[in-house]
Amino acid sequence: MLKVADIHFLQNDQIDKQQWDKCINTSLHGLIYARSFYLDNICPGWKALTGDNYGWVLSITNRTKFGISYLYQPPFTQQSGVFAKPGVVVPYKEILQWLQQHYKFWEINWNYATDTNFITSPVNITPATNFVLNLSAGYDRIAVNYHKDLIKNLNRSKRFQLKYRPTNDYNKGIELFKKHYANRVSHVKEDDYKKFSNICSYSLNNQMFIGREVFSDKNEFLAMALILNDGKRLYNLMNITTEAGRQAEANHFLLDAILREFAGNELLFDFEGSDLPGVKAFYKNFGAINQPYYMLTYNNLPALVKLFKK
Repeated sequence: MLKVADIHFLQNDQIDKQQWDKCINTSLHGLIYARSFYLDNICPGWKALTGDNYGWVLSITNRTKFGISYLYQPPFTQQSGVFAKPGVVVPYKEILQWLQQHYKFWEINWNYATDTNFITSPVNITPATNFVLNLSAGYDRIAVNYHKDLIKNLNRSKRFQLKYRPTNDYNKGIELFKKHYANRVSHVKEDDYKKFSNICSYSLNNQMFIGREVFSDKNEFLAMALILNDGKRLYNLMNITTEAGRQAEANHFLLDAILREFAGNELLFDFEGSDLPGVKAFYKNFGAINQPYYMLTYNNLPALVKLFKK
C-alpha cells in the first residue's frame, strides 16, 4: 500500500471489497458500475485510490501497451470517477495530480457528480449526455410529459398487438445485440461480451437483473431490454430492436411498458446516453432530463509515441 497525503493506492488484493461497497452504497451519487462485483467482472485486477477509511474511492482501470500503462474506460461502464460518503471532502486536485504522475495517457469517464472546477488543462474535459427519468411520480404524471412524436408512435404500435414479457435469457439479448449492433461498437471485443454476461449472471442471482422483451401477435421477437437494478436506478444497459421491431415501433412500446411497470417506485430510469442525434431525440421524447457525465482525456506521452493509441 502506497500513501501520499490522504490518498491510498491499493492493488486489487489489498482492497477491502466490503468497505469499498459500503462507500458506493452510501454515496449520494453511487452507481452500479463502481460496485466491486461489477468491476471484478468487467475489469479483473482493477486497482484503487481511496481516502482514509474508504471515505472516498476511485477505481483504477488500466492497461499496458508498448510498455506504457494508461487509463481506459471499460466497456459497458458508462461512468467511473470518484464516489464519496456523505459529508466527506474529496481532494480532487490531489487525485488528479497523482493520476498525472502515474499515468501519461487517459481516456476515462467520470460520473455526473464530479466537481469539474478542479479539472483544468492539461486534462481535457468534455460533457457527455445521459438521460434519466424519475419514476416516483407515477405513470400518469410521467406520460403527461411524453412528446408528441412518442405519443404518435405509441398509438401506431397498438395496431400490431404487441406482447410484453419478462425474460431471464440475457445471453439471448447479448447475442442479438452483437448481431444487430456490434459494428457500431467495434471496440467491444468478444471477451467483453463474456464479462458482461457474467455481470448479468451475478445480477440475476442477486435479484438485480430485469429482462423484458416484446413479441408480435405472431410470436415474432421484436425487441429486448437488459436492465440492472441497484435499488436507486434501473440501468438500461442493453437495448435491442430488430428491423421488424422498428417497423412496429416495438422499442417505443417496450420502454413505455417498462416505465409503466416500475412507475411509482423511488427509482431513476437511466436511459444510458446518448450523444447520437437519433438516440438522443428518442430518449428525450420520454420527458427525460439530461444528467451529463464527463469524459476526461490526458496525453503526456513523449512525442514519438503520442499516436500509440491509434
